[in-house]
Parts: sequence; structure tokens; C-alpha cells
Amino acid sequence: MIEKYLDKIPFDKVYEDLLSPGLKKAGEALETVFDGANLILLPLKIANEKSRMLLQKNLKKYEEKLTQSSELTSIKVPCYFGTPIIDKLIYLDVSQLSEAFINLLTKASYNETIELVHPAYINVLNNLSIDEARILFHYKDTFRIPFIDFYIHRFDEKIKKPDFMDTAGPKSVEQLKKITEYTFQDKQDAYTRAALNLSGIENFVDLLYPKNINIYLNNLERNGVIHFHRDSYSLNEEAMYENLSNNIYADTKYMTKVYNTHLNHCYLL
Repeated sequence: MIEKYLDKIPFDKVYEDLLSPGLKKAGEALETVFDGANLILLPLKIANEKSRMLLQKNLKKYEEKLTQSSELTSIKVPCYFGTPIIDKLIYLDVSQLSEAFINLLTKASYNETIELVHPAYINVLNNLSIDEARILFHYKDTFRIPFIDFYIHRFDEKIKKPDFMDTAGPKSVEQLKKITEYTFQDKQDAYTRAALNLSGIENFVDLLYPKNINIYLNNLERNGVIHFHRDSYSLNEEAMYENLSNNIYADTKYMTKVYNTHLNHCYLL
């Protein structure tokens, strides 16, 4: 059924309009990707004017990045790599997330940098939200981000506190014995997690939904972009730890431990 409609679509005209003279380098790099056999449904996807404009905006950004890297050796972007990225750029508005895809596409456009990319990186970007991309761009030159956890400190007691202990002193040897047993029992320290991963990122980065910061951090860790270290403490970040505990999260009580987290190197950005 669809074949009779595809035959009527002027593919060459669509690509000619899409890759205007101002996108010469982009057209050359994507020559194989824009082969009709690989993106035969592209004209249908950009039939909507908004989709067409978004793709053209992203391709223009791609062209600018290619122009800035003129000293590198240009190559044709592999179809298996370029096709899924072009598919994403059809509906992604110009943002940090679309730029991450464009950066990945740019690295796949040169002989010197193609070894830095892998199709799995596309899957990682597919799993990120715009806010998560904003976080990565904000910290792209940062190796470590300090954060703190808050714990409620209590004692596990095997012997229950005598009811009369706070209202009156011991009135018998038996009561004195109970107070002594309670007071000198072997109490075990116990910590209940009250708040985790308090980094202040929602205060430092312009996020669309700052209240979702825990979801974002968990997703970034799940995708291998960041990794939390709770067994280390950076002496160089003491001022930041203090700012987090005494200012940004001052209303959170019972803070007993301070940690930091490390951002993995991410060559996409």
C-alpha cells in the first residue's frame, strides 16, 4: 500500500531543499546517510513544517561545528551512526540535548575523532532528558561534584528505658537496678538515611523541573554517566561541603556524614 505513495515523493527535491548551499560540509559528511535507501521515510517525517525547521536548525548547528574543525580530515558519517541521530534531530529543538547529539555526529565526521564515538552513546543520549543534558553541559569540565547525605543518628537499645526515669528518681533497689542496666547497656549506633545525594545542582543549574533532581541523578548513574563515591572526602571541597550543609540544606537536620561524587569522563560533550 505505502509503495504507491513513496513512488510519488520527490526524494531528490526534498534532500536538495533540506541541504541548502549553506550546508555544504554537512551535506558532504552526510552523503551516505542521506541516501534514499537509508532515509527513505525522512520526507514523510519532515512533511510537517515544524519538523523540517527543527531539522534545518540542527543541521545548521552541525555545519557550524564542521566549519570550526577545518583542520581535521573529513570522512563520510557511517550510516549506522548518522541515521539514528538525524532521526532524533527531526523533533529535538535547539537545546543542550540536541547539541549533545550534534557533537556526537561531529566526532563521527572526522578520521581523527571517530574512534571516540560508539553507537552505544546514542542509546545513552536517548535515555536523557533536557534537564539531564543541561546538568552535563554545566559540569562538562568538572571531574568531581561534592555532595552530602543526611542521616538520622539514633541508638539501638536492647533494654527499654524505665517509665519512671524521667519523672522521679529511683525509690527502691529494684528501680535503681533497672536504671543502671538501662544506662550502662551496650548501645549500638544506628543511622537512618534521611536525604541522599544533596549536591545543590538544582540551585546551580537552570532546570525545567528542579524538583526532579533525584530522578535525574539516579538516571545519570544508571546510564553510567556519573558514579557516586561514598568512601572518599575531598579536602579541596570543604567550603562547598559547608555551604551545602549550613546554607543550601540548612533546614535538613541530623547531618552526620559528608561525601563527594565523581563525574565519569564523557566524550560526547
